[in-house]
Amino acid sequence: MAFINGPVPESFARRVTATPREFERDLRQAWPVVQGSTEALRFALQDGAQSLVIDIEPAGVRRLGLFELPQLDVRYRFGPGDEASRGALLARLDRAMQKGGG
Repeated sequence: MAFINGPVPESFARRVTATPREFERDLRQAWPVVQGSTEALRFALQDGAQSLVIDIEPAGVRRLGLFELPQLDVRYRFGPGDEASRGALLARLDRAMQKGGG
């Protein structure tokens, strides 16, 4: 997952390389208390007063020659809270879910 530079908006979308099950596994490793499932295509978590709902939608496969990468469209929607709380929560998730090198 790419890191956001600057203020974190109340809602935004990203395209990530993962299957729904991989995304759920990584999310639960990053944040053990998560509600939701891949079947519902929705997850919710809480950090103090800050809440976050994450909706996922399969977005096909990206092909690089013979190499295929599953894609997900991921929508993040924060509940009421300030930008600093959103930024702290997102930074923690991004650090925990970051894969690969650089």
